Amino acid sequence: MKSSSWLWRILGWTTLICLLVMLTGFGWALKDTWFPKDGLALPEVSPPEAATGGDWNAKEELFVTSLGDSLTKGTGDSTGEGGYVARVIEDLAKQMDKPVYMVNNLAINGLRADQLTNRLDENGFKNAIAKADIILMTIGGNDLFQIAQSGGSMAEGGDISPELLLERLPEAEPRLKDVFQKIRKLNPTARIIYVGLFNPFYDLPEMTSSGSKIVAEWNDYAYSLAKADGNATVVPTYDLFEFNLKAYLSSDHFHPNAQGYARISDRIVQALL
Repeated sequence: MKSSSWLWRILGWTTLICLLVMLTGFGWALKDTWFPKDGLALPEVSPPEAATGGDWNAKEELFVTSLGDSLTKGTGDSTGEGGYVARVIEDLAKQMDKPVYMVNNLAINGLRADQLTNRLDENGFKNAIAKADIILMTIGGNDLFQIAQSGGSMAEGGDISPELLLERLPEAEPRLKDVFQKIRKLNPTARIIYVGLFNPFYDLPEMTSSGSKIVAEWNDYAYSLAKADGNATVVPTYDLFEFNLKAYLSSDHFHPNAQGYARISDRIVQALL
């Protein structure tokens, strides 16, 4: 009986000692978590990595969203290649030697800047813009020429009043500002490429000088918005068309043809690289 009693005592003490050792080791293991010393504190959650804007070398792939009016839709391109947008994506991928994907082409024929501002509240627009590294945009042509209509066919320029266009230009400019500001809120880091307007009616005597002057004023205003933004670029196109309307305009005398879109695409890729 004595030997049995001593055996139980030894087992009891051994169990107690093992328990104390285990608790001591557990406490020692957690001490740096409970009472961290300098240099041993648990790191805070890192903020998301800042987007690089136009510096895309570290990215394995790029995403493009395009929006605006019929020029971004590719109207007038009889080849079916999709206007300047598809060409930009293809050429950019070749020159950067990495995949460049289209998120969505959200351009709508006839769209004005004020209408685009409203569209930017839609989830489809917001999601596509938020994902983009590059945003391609044409907008404003319909704002200018529609507010100056006085009947007839706008495609032939017969309904355009230069005097009315100049008079109402100030009411159209804030619409473009709203577009820039709203896009930037949806995506703080994407590179915005705004394709400047050109005068498709340069060959009409009443629109040669006055039309070009108004387009130049609009493009200057767009440039001021891009400069204020800091990560936006206005790509000029007016000089491509003024002396090459027959070569670069489609049969509707308003939209570029395939060659015109190719020239616009070249300028955009140069601006991006």
